Amino acid sequence: MLRFPYPLVMLACATAFTSIIHAQLPKLQQQAITLKRLIERNHYNPRQIDDSLSSDIFKQFVEALDPKEEFFTLDDYQRLVAYRYKLDDELRGVSWSFLNLATQLYKERLKRADSIINSGLQKPLDFTIDENAVFSKEKTVSFSPNVTDLAKRWTKWFKLLTLDEIYDANENDSSAKKSMRELLTKLEPAIRQKIRSSETKNIKAILENPSGFENYVKDIYFNALATCFDPHTMFFSPEEKEDFQAQISTEEFSFGFDIDETGEGKIVIDRLIPGGPAWKSGELNKNDELLQLQWDGREPVDVSLMTAEETDGIMNQYNHGNITVKIKKPNGTVRSVMLAKEKIETEGDIVKGYVLKGEKKVGYISLPDFYTIWGDENGSGCASDVAKEIVKLKKENIEGLILDVRYNGGGSLGEALQLTGIFIDEGPILGEKDRNRKLVFLKDPNRGTIYDGPMVLMVNGQSASASEVLAAALQDYHRAVIVGSSTYGKATMQQIFPMDTITSRKDVRSPDGYVKITLGKLYRVNGQTTQLNGVIPDVSLPDAYDGLEFREKFSPNVLASDSVKKNAYYKPLPFLTVEELNALSAKRIGDNKDFQAIRSMIKLQTQMMQSGKEIIPLKLEAFEKWIKQKELEQTIMNETEKKPNKIFSVENHQADKLALKTDNYSKEINDVRLKLLQQDIYLEEAYQVLSDIIRIQKSKTN
Repeated sequence: MLRFPYPLVMLACATAFTSIIHAQLPKLQQQAITLKRLIERNHYNPRQIDDSLSSDIFKQFVEALDPKEEFFTLDDYQRLVAYRYKLDDELRGVSWSFLNLATQLYKERLKRADSIINSGLQKPLDFTIDENAVFSKEKTVSFSPNVTDLAKRWTKWFKLLTLDEIYDANENDSSAKKSMRELLTKLEPAIRQKIRSSETKNIKAILENPSGFENYVKDIYFNALATCFDPHTMFFSPEEKEDFQAQISTEEFSFGFDIDETGEGKIVIDRLIPGGPAWKSGELNKNDELLQLQWDGREPVDVSLMTAEETDGIMNQYNHGNITVKIKKPNGTVRSVMLAKEKIETEGDIVKGYVLKGEKKVGYISLPDFYTIWGDENGSGCASDVAKEIVKLKKENIEGLILDVRYNGGGSLGEALQLTGIFIDEGPILGEKDRNRKLVFLKDPNRGTIYDGPMVLMVNGQSASASEVLAAALQDYHRAVIVGSSTYGKATMQQIFPMDTITSRKDVRSPDGYVKITLGKLYRVNGQTTQLNGVIPDVSLPDAYDGLEFREKFSPNVLASDSVKKNAYYKPLPFLTVEELNALSAKRIGDNKDFQAIRSMIKLQTQMMQSGKEIIPLKLEAFEKWIKQKELEQTIMNETEKKPNKIFSVENHQADKLALKTDNYSKEINDVRLKLLQQDIYLEEAYQVLSDIIRIQKSKTN
């Protein structure tokens, strides 16, 4: 959750003497010290700058540079680890040599890895050797003792990628099935070349990073420093800051087209966004094949051997500047088109309302983000958009409402307060505690409600931050029944500061980057917090994420969970009868094969996480047996996404039906959404729970 920065003149409090000493230090050290000071002065619970912090910075930095331990050897690590307890001294201005050493060593080892890749993939790989690839959950140091062993590690990685490709090719073969052995003989040379191209491009992308290799490594180091205070305190380059804000906004920088990968591996334009740069060019069309991309001042990149994900990565390198796109038309014509990104509305991240028609007519609203338009208080915000959708749905004479914040990772705290106020007449919504430990309760910003009927809020393990503010408040006020699984468990608030502490302007572009800092903690009106434990739903549904160590409590350097005094002024509505709802839902879940399959999957995932290791055989026959077992475990899970329910039908409300008649682009996206909603077993159960609520409430009034 983000709030606009405080006036930054409050931060410029260093003495003139300190400033003179600071100016004599190397520029990178000056920036690191500025980053450290910004965090120290603003963080809710700043750490001591000591050997413990130094050790954590070192550990996170090395893991970020070499997460699979495929670049450094043990000797390289020993050169770096000599600085493990000296980084705090460097942040005090004593010396500055670690980052320079690490940057130079990393560059050399990337080049060495490039040589290993090219030499290791010159001849066919041997899949008769009985060996395994082992992935461990434990973050133990296990660098290769020498270059020979490092090359063997790379060879195992090549084998795993090849076997995975061969298995996929076998499963996608619509003709007579061939054995994996036959396909290996036939496809291995081409797959080996594909892997070689992909892996060398990955290394080249680091060495030739758009911001410069040294800046790339510096940004990783600065972020390691920031995240050692807590998982949500982070360093951003100017481009990363723009991308972050786009995630919780209705707008993003885009060329205005989506791409897809055909069965033959070609990258083609899948959709053009009306009004976007590609659409306005008049030269690009659906099904055009992408051949080459070239940013201004950079070498052209051949995308013919790239995946759609890799191609997206090239297009997302910059938010500003021009790119030349070489395409081939379906008739074989080749042409080049120059495009520049523009801010356009992100169709997939805005509020959408639908009508669920069954025994009960129910409104459904999907809220993927607590978005807002940065710097435009009168712009589109999610609370206003939800309110508009409710007004449209009420015209459909709905009997209840389902609001869905599954996979909603949060966003604007202000929007969370506004949205909660739509359903609560008045009163406090949540408490904030800053670094001075002063507790302030924030109230509903507006009197009255827009919707006061029966309501279900859908959540899951990826509902976080602002989503948890909404869920907790609606639960504390007994305003809605929370359905799903325990939420993520983040109850902290952050703010973005520019690294330039001289200016007092909050909208300034800081070339040195930005830092997002955790300023405080959030509390429910009942005095409890969702930090670490999340919001416990009233009606629990099995969630595949329950078997993974994904939530806040599994992150390093998390802030503790505590409680405060209950707010004396909040007045909850009468209790909702959740016991009967739970019993009815549990009966349905117990009879539902799809949910039982998910529970089995959770059990398997939990066992795997507890074991701490994933062992994958690299001998062809053993790998085929292993992956078929994995596929079997996923089969029923995948089927849950394909079977439409027969309890209700999903339709657009009248306002959208009219708009879609003249908008083919939106209609295409809408048809996909309708199909997915019709197949969503969680939405099916939420509908059943809401129907139970409506029935129970009616029986009490009769």
